[in-house]
Amino acid sequence: MAGGKPSLSKLQQRADQANAARNWSEAASLYEQVLAIDPSRAALWIQLGHCRKEAGDIEGAREAYLEAAERAPGLSEPYFHLAHMVRHRGDLWQGFLAFHEAYKADGNAQAASELALMIGTKDSFDTVKADVQSVFDAADYLELNPDIAQAGVDPLLHYLMFGWKEKRSPSHIFDPWYYEQRYKSQIKPGELPLVHFARNRDKGFRGNLLSHERWFTPKAPSEAEWAALSPARLSSETRAVVILPVYKGYDETLAAVYHALSARGDAPYSLLVINDCGPDAALNAVLSALGEKGLFDYHMSTVNRGFVQTCNHAINELSGGLDVILLNSDAFVFPGWFERMIAHADRDPRAATITPLSNNATLCSYPVRDKNNLLALECSPAALNDLAGQINAGRAVDAPTGVGFCFYMRRSVIEEIGALDPVAFKLGYGEENDFCMRSLNAGYRNLIATDIFVFHVGSVSFSSTKQANFDAGQKALLEKHPNYPLLVQHHFKADPTRSGRRALDAARLIEAAKGATLILTHNWGGGIDTYLKDKKAEFSANGRPVLLMTVQDRHFVSLFSDEGIFIPNLAGIDLRTEMPLVEALLSGLDLDLVHLNSFAGLSWRFHKALLALIAGLPAKKTLVVHDYAAVSHHYQLIRPDQIYAGIPTLEDLRSWTAMTMEQAADPCDVDERQEAYRALFASGAVIEAPSRAAADIMAGFYPQAVIKVVPHREDWNAAKLPAILPRRPDGRLRIALLGAIGPHKGGDLLLSLARDARARRLPIDYSIVGYSSDDAALAAEGVKITGRYADNEEAMTHLASLQPDLIFIPSIWAETYCYTLSIALESGIPPVVFDLGAQSERLRAAGRGTILDPRLINSPAALSDTLLALALPAKAEPKRA
Repeated sequence: MAGGKPSLSKLQQRADQANAARNWSEAASLYEQVLAIDPSRAALWIQLGHCRKEAGDIEGAREAYLEAAERAPGLSEPYFHLAHMVRHRGDLWQGFLAFHEAYKADGNAQAASELALMIGTKDSFDTVKADVQSVFDAADYLELNPDIAQAGVDPLLHYLMFGWKEKRSPSHIFDPWYYEQRYKSQIKPGELPLVHFARNRDKGFRGNLLSHERWFTPKAPSEAEWAALSPARLSSETRAVVILPVYKGYDETLAAVYHALSARGDAPYSLLVINDCGPDAALNAVLSALGEKGLFDYHMSTVNRGFVQTCNHAINELSGGLDVILLNSDAFVFPGWFERMIAHADRDPRAATITPLSNNATLCSYPVRDKNNLLALECSPAALNDLAGQINAGRAVDAPTGVGFCFYMRRSVIEEIGALDPVAFKLGYGEENDFCMRSLNAGYRNLIATDIFVFHVGSVSFSSTKQANFDAGQKALLEKHPNYPLLVQHHFKADPTRSGRRALDAARLIEAAKGATLILTHNWGGGIDTYLKDKKAEFSANGRPVLLMTVQDRHFVSLFSDEGIFIPNLAGIDLRTEMPLVEALLSGLDLDLVHLNSFAGLSWRFHKALLALIAGLPAKKTLVVHDYAAVSHHYQLIRPDQIYAGIPTLEDLRSWTAMTMEQAADPCDVDERQEAYRALFASGAVIEAPSRAAADIMAGFYPQAVIKVVPHREDWNAAKLPAILPRRPDGRLRIALLGAIGPHKGGDLLLSLARDARARRLPIDYSIVGYSSDDAALAAEGVKITGRYADNEEAMTHLASLQPDLIFIPSIWAETYCYTLSIALESGIPPVVFDLGAQSERLRAAGRGTILDPRLINSPAALSDTLLALALPAKAEPKRA
């Protein structure tokens, strides 16, 4: 001992003894004394961290672990212990980051295992991270998820820990919702969808419905390209001055200048490039040289004015008192753009501002409004501009504001109300909106020209400064124009550019999908979706495009394509006002085949109109009997009071028209309906029924029609399905139902059976693998309901868990095929059906299960007794009860 003080080794020995005795505070104090003398001992910092943690000093423990990590950069142990501590206290994110630091330090295998566990993957962490990195775009992730950008966290790590579970898009090219829906059966348990994509993208797997390519990538032109251009300088012929403010961005700026010149042709505009004392020396040199060659008017500011004052300097002092068009240095125009824009200005002198459509311009965006549409369509931006000029010629709509990427400003309005406001919007972010509002207040109009398309890259970067500037601009805008947000909100609801976007989608579809097969159906889901999935694959194999048209909500139709033709604006077409669009579209497509499945949900007025339209097409036509819409608006031929009374006669159907049926969207006279369908059949439509029973019922109403029996094709892969567990008889009868159980599927009957079982204390347990039209009422009577299942495999998984003794298909109508019976037959669990339609026909053919007398439908108590009396083991032949 020196000077009466214990030696360093003695202090450490005492600290270790206190630590071993779990005297945490004393041990921590002694370790602190040792480290005050020799702070280089990383192992002691770790021990200090342990002691502080056990003593409840979490922040002190964190500081000790981090100090240890700093003292020994290649050591994973400090981060590993820190990770366990913060995760145990509920901070998953900090725990994940600390485990990642431990892994980075020396490849700690335990840390890698913990990271994989926290991610939720069965693959190794290093493999998952590498696979994700190969397709992850940090800039895209921050742009698509601004809350993550504002949080300032590592985007890749955030995606691994949280983003993929929250179905956030990791890039513009990967849509997790689309990918999981399309490839669900191929993604292994514990495999991230993005990892599956990374491993299979070279095999044709699609990350989104649209494209994996960016639509337009700006690149600085070559010397030869510059040399081929004609000058665009201010002259006596100039109608308007295109002002292109520049600052930085080499490729974008030079490409924007080039497009403004190459798209000009003989159009009477000049180009003014004004450089706000930009910092890019290489860019400045090229612009100066091009300006000296006389390609455009060039002005280089000696001071940095900022965007708004730079624009005003150009507007007020350098534009010769002419109309101006502000063009961003990342906006790209194409031939014909100016002629159409100035034509709008000439048509209406009250037009103060004009903004074209763009891929990235909020309320002016196409194809999806208020989105950066940067993924490639099947046509180039220049081709789309040409198409807009043809399809939407002369069309413009009013808006409360324009968007500054390409922004026409009338000189007379500028002189009346002033140019951009450099005081309220010193840093930008709202100055063009303010000009538009001042124009409105002065009695002028702001137009969106749907016959012009300009590509706009737009900013994909994020910084706190940019966000602060944007917030300041929006605050100033709201202070000057308190009604601005409401006007924009109402504009978005009214969506006046929709008709222009629809027209462009329709024209692109006609161009890309001529000779297509059109499948028409309802949008209710159910077994028909399984059928349509198989049919789409079958039709696509023939090499023709396949389009899907759904009917819904009485007077709407929607068109979809899985062929890479992105047509989001053809959803929700209102037949009350847009029938001409549908007529032009179906006629223009020159369809090869119209495959009709169901008009359920459409009112008779439009049901009839579509039948007549389709009958008049030269295409081949097939009507598939999924229901009996061709016979009656009671599609299942069940009496409106939901009592099964056998197959009705025409006289019965006529009497039913006097009865109310709320769910019938298209009530009409029976004879009128038959006349409409006879016209369809007379046009050469082929009728296909998936069962003999359905064909016979249709033939009873259309005796002259030729009806082919074409059973639905089903491709089951039994090896993928979970084994049904052995039934364990315990004195109770377990009965499962499958699918969407509405009244016609036996929903009311099931409720009566459940009530009877509860009232008489019958040993019967009912479950629905699926859902019903009244889950609450059934659950109240003890019926277990799993909820919707995504596919047959998931249904089989539920059956394996429930272990039912019987699968009951209580449909009270003559089904045309019955997909749920397919699941029952595949499961090996004995099915029970009524002696009706395809369900009993198919069960007889299968030689399994039980077929019940339909009279039991109206006698639930007798039906309960019959079910209890059934022998549980399946018989060799279906028996009749």
